[in-house]
Amino acid sequence: MVREYTEMHMAGLLRAVYHSISSPLVILSACLICLTGCRHVVHEDIRSPVAVTPSYSIETLRSEETPPPKWWQVFDDELLNKHIQQSLAGNFTLQQGYARLKQARLTSRQAGSRLYPSITGGLNFDSAWRQNGEQIDISIAEVDLAWEMDLWGRLSSAAQSAGFDALAVEDELQGLALRLSIEVAEVYYQLIEQTLLLELLKEQIAANETSLGLIKLRFAHGAASLVDVYQQEELVASVKAQLPLSEARLIVLQNKLHILSGQPPNNTTFSLADALPQIPPLPDLGIPADLLLNRPDLRQLQRELVASDYRVAEAVADRLPGLRIGSTAGFVNGDFLFSIFADALATILDWGYKKSEVEKRKAIVEEKLASYAQRYLLAIEEVENSLWQERKHERLLAALDDQLRIAKATLHESRNRYVQGITDYLPVLAALVSQQNLERDILQRQRERLSYRLLLYRALGGSLLNFELHPVGGQR
Repeated sequence: MVREYTEMHMAGLLRAVYHSISSPLVILSACLICLTGCRHVVHEDIRSPVAVTPSYSIETLRSEETPPPKWWQVFDDELLNKHIQQSLAGNFTLQQGYARLKQARLTSRQAGSRLYPSITGGLNFDSAWRQNGEQIDISIAEVDLAWEMDLWGRLSSAAQSAGFDALAVEDELQGLALRLSIEVAEVYYQLIEQTLLLELLKEQIAANETSLGLIKLRFAHGAASLVDVYQQEELVASVKAQLPLSEARLIVLQNKLHILSGQPPNNTTFSLADALPQIPPLPDLGIPADLLLNRPDLRQLQRELVASDYRVAEAVADRLPGLRIGSTAGFVNGDFLFSIFADALATILDWGYKKSEVEKRKAIVEEKLASYAQRYLLAIEEVENSLWQERKHERLLAALDDQLRIAKATLHESRNRYVQGITDYLPVLAALVSQQNLERDILQRQRERLSYRLLLYRALGGSLLNFELHPVGGQR
């Protein structure tokens, strides 16, 4: 019955409210004209104040081929794809991020709901007794409508701030997914490196033991000294000593990959590629300003900055008068009652509390702007560092390959001279140690070069997750 009355007389209710407060509204309208200029204007397209060069120090040619949607697909490795997809689906740190995103979106929706009137209803039954023993029953059924008018944008600013906070959490989640994919790839390639290192160590041990057998044979015939035998045995033992460390490192990496995938460590051996991949061509770097849009951490800071600026607008509006209107309709013991109200409130004296709040929030905006600019500089530095480290690593690998070629030639010649009895075994041993160390070092450097490329993909940014972006302010 109350609902029917409310629906039938809503227009009449609003007219009654208008006529009841028409005189105060005339005065309030005059005040609005004077106070409109006090509102804080928020610019949502805030950009970093840092002036940077229009291009990177290393330029790349634009490829006519469309790059794959996911950065790791350039390696064309189905096993790597599988490990990353499993991690994106099962990682618990990522699931925490989804929970934070859900909280932020609900907070945004709550903030947006304050822009609209609230309606509450209640039923009350009470009994009282007079001194003569007469019982009085009181029944009340009422519906209350209340609405705070957003005259200065305080409520809408709060809703916009919460909306941008939710968008910032979305970007935080995108950044978390990007870092997770890079970490999985890093562990994956380290696993390949350790697997290849174990095979290399076993090959070197076998070769050293073969040489040891030949030296022992020469010693038995008096063509070699006991020192030569001991030196070769020491070399065999030194290479064997590296096996346990490499095997332990392999287990640690397997455990880490299990954890990244959201699984407990176990003895399961992962499927891996047979070798480290070839480095693909450099991706299209674009210009440094592209990082502001491509990197999730920079987008997150930019949206947090806008959210903070909206909080300044909220604090500024909070210093201005507020207006709240509403009505109550209901039945008391069967008699219909109806009332309306309009409250206008303004702070007369707060000893500078609200003004200080405005200045404090402006200082927060200044802090976040400086943080945004600094992070932008660091992002450019990360791209530049990864580019130059990869390029210098190419030269390092070329120099190591040349050094290995010379070491093999030295080993071959020193062995010939040793067999002919021209020199002792020490030059052979030195050349053999140098060659085997170089073989292990080159394997490590090849994997490190891959790591620099992974750092570049991380530095350039990107979005890996697909989820609905809710509108700002919690509205649908």
